[in-house]
Amino acid sequence: MTTDKRATLKLEHQDFTLYVSCDDIVSPLKKLTHTYSQRTVAIPSGNDIALFADSIQATFYDGLPLNQPFFFENRQYWFEIEFKKHVATNSAVVNHKHRLIEGAFHLNRKGDALVANVNFGNDIGRCGFSVEYSIDGKRCAASISFNIFATKMVMEQDLTLINHAIDNVYPLWRYSLVSKTSQQVAKSNRSSEKFELFWLAQFERLVIELTLGIKQIINSPHNRLQVFTKQQKLDRISKPQKPRQIEKAQQLLLSGISNPRMTINYKKLHIDTPENRFIKMVIHRIADNLKGLIASLGVNDKSKVSNSFITELQKHQKIFSKMTKQQLWREVGSFSGLKSDSKVLQQGTGYAKVYKVWQQLKYYLNEVDGRADISIKSVAELYEIWCFVEVMEVIKSIGFAEQNRSLAKLKQVQFEKQFSKDGMAAAFEFKRDSDSMVIKLAHEPSFSPKGLENRTWIANQRPDIVLQVILSNEESFFILFDAKYRIDNYQIDAKDAVPEDAINQMHRYRDAIIHQQQNDNEKPIKSRPVMGAFALYPGFCDQEKDDNPYQEAINQIGIGAFALLPSSDGSQSHRLWLHNYLRQKLGGDEVNELNRSHDYYFVEDASRISPYGHTPVRHKGLTMVAPVNELNRNGEYIQQARVGLLKGYHTQLLATNRQNIHRNIIREVRYFIATVRDGNSDTMQLGKYLYRVANVKLMSRHNIPEELTGKVSTDERLYWLFEFAGEPIKLENEIELPYEEHFTFKLTKAEYIKDINHWDDIKGELQLYAELDETW
Repeated sequence: MTTDKRATLKLEHQDFTLYVSCDDIVSPLKKLTHTYSQRTVAIPSGNDIALFADSIQATFYDGLPLNQPFFFENRQYWFEIEFKKHVATNSAVVNHKHRLIEGAFHLNRKGDALVANVNFGNDIGRCGFSVEYSIDGKRCAASISFNIFATKMVMEQDLTLINHAIDNVYPLWRYSLVSKTSQQVAKSNRSSEKFELFWLAQFERLVIELTLGIKQIINSPHNRLQVFTKQQKLDRISKPQKPRQIEKAQQLLLSGISNPRMTINYKKLHIDTPENRFIKMVIHRIADNLKGLIASLGVNDKSKVSNSFITELQKHQKIFSKMTKQQLWREVGSFSGLKSDSKVLQQGTGYAKVYKVWQQLKYYLNEVDGRADISIKSVAELYEIWCFVEVMEVIKSIGFAEQNRSLAKLKQVQFEKQFSKDGMAAAFEFKRDSDSMVIKLAHEPSFSPKGLENRTWIANQRPDIVLQVILSNEESFFILFDAKYRIDNYQIDAKDAVPEDAINQMHRYRDAIIHQQQNDNEKPIKSRPVMGAFALYPGFCDQEKDDNPYQEAINQIGIGAFALLPSSDGSQSHRLWLHNYLRQKLGGDEVNELNRSHDYYFVEDASRISPYGHTPVRHKGLTMVAPVNELNRNGEYIQQARVGLLKGYHTQLLATNRQNIHRNIIREVRYFIATVRDGNSDTMQLGKYLYRVANVKLMSRHNIPEELTGKVSTDERLYWLFEFAGEPIKLENEIELPYEEHFTFKLTKAEYIKDINHWDDIKGELQLYAELDETW
């Protein structure tokens, strides 16, 4: 075991020497050891950590055996393959399905060595590539393979659980056309739909056996003694005939027909058998499949598929296409099925091989021995989707039932299952009957400047997991989660923590997404709909005994993180912190929680933080003092104003604009004093009652009811409507206002009313928003 930070592996092959170096394997090895020790799992060893070239194993450069993991995710490795003198110069290449791996290797200036700098990212599993070179004009190849390990997970345990959870919700999504690594898959649990990646994985594994079996059949096809008929002249019949045939021949002779002919039955060996028809069908089907795959792949600058992979498929396609043109298939008819079991297909030389391979290709990986290496999406992608599934399970555990997953379909792109770019392809809808709360859960919905109800400015935002909570009164808010397959062990007392930039991203999500409340006749009212934004990370913590290190931040500002890893014992302990938060925020299904007020969800500190110097309402108790327009009003309306029975008040939008009072200010008015004359000949209007304002609306004048205005109007212009609620408060000091037809109003606070007796008293500190100009 090496203790050097920089380490180099060396492998002596008969044709080359392989060197692999890494600047720092101590850090990832320390993380892996920490992860495995926390889970009380033995560190990988033996062939699992070995680097092979054919059957030869590598050692450390100093000759010590490789007895610890060497290849890790997100780590830079330098490969150097020095060829020996008997290998032809400039003849070596590396073949791998992924074009980044294949393209990373290049020959040095002398042409006697291949060098590469490779980072495998978050692709974990088995990495294998072939090195091809020439010796005396003959092409040779050596296979190099090794395992890449995750440092934040136990591959044997966690990936199995993650894959199972994902397959239950999104079958086939985790499989990839090509990746830097592959994993062995034994069973697909496939759906009824056709999935070419499974077929291709099986084909690559079985192509040699399949090709050999077909060649054996072509060289020695099965034939069967079959009965044929033909018309033959009587003088040419030499074989003894049955009495009935002899009698028919005599009748023909007596008839006087010249050159009489008779139907003769004969037997001969023939290859047009059901078994050969089956083999012909298999060859044509495989040739067509390969042709379709090659046409669909299409190598371009954005493609991950390497040229050598396409070339290999083209080589197989040419072989099978050539097989379809063999002369013997011209004598073989079309396959229409087998009426019974065929011993030839099950036991015949060549036939048994092809039949067995076809069954495995037909049923993908469901055969008992149907193991195959297949590319899997990166562990970071797997973790992200698994977190989405876990959030879904937590939602179900607090009393919600799934209502709709019709939008959860995946589309197929180059044989891979992918989420739609519309952002709602992974949307699920849940409902809790006890309080009629609805939750919409979506994977990577896009919030963009083009959004109508919820949008951003300048840049798009795509959180991994968006949870929209809709209350029974149609109010709603968002809780966001972002899966981060990263761990920082240096932030919180050497415990597993999420990196700092992940927390910064949660702040960005919360502040960037804006809700627009659409109102008639005015611009949308903006608000921030995100109640909380949280990172999910693969930290291993004792969530039953310890507190979440981010709990204070979650309580105070609605920003934080939750550790989330699979649990093999089926318990909920691995997601306890997340479960407790959502249960506290959304409530459970217990009887004593069923009648929560809607205000409950909006009163905590995290949802009430406003810009400096502000509260959600700039001035509490904002009060408007304004005269009643008495011209042409009906007597009932004027009388209601005099005795404190008004149900509302209206004034032109133009009037508030004239005094440079912004619409946001008018919406914050909570109290109203309407002045009116006691008699038609009085010169002073009096404000005697303090009304409580329930709603402030902007409406076309003709839509405001007459009982609120005292006058019918067809005016199309916009007016403010202040709707009053409850009984007004009788003022101790009446406010006097000289009566005039010119309209004006003033704003003050309800707490100042006791110091105001006259309109002119509302000035200085007692008057709000008095000196706003047009520039703002």
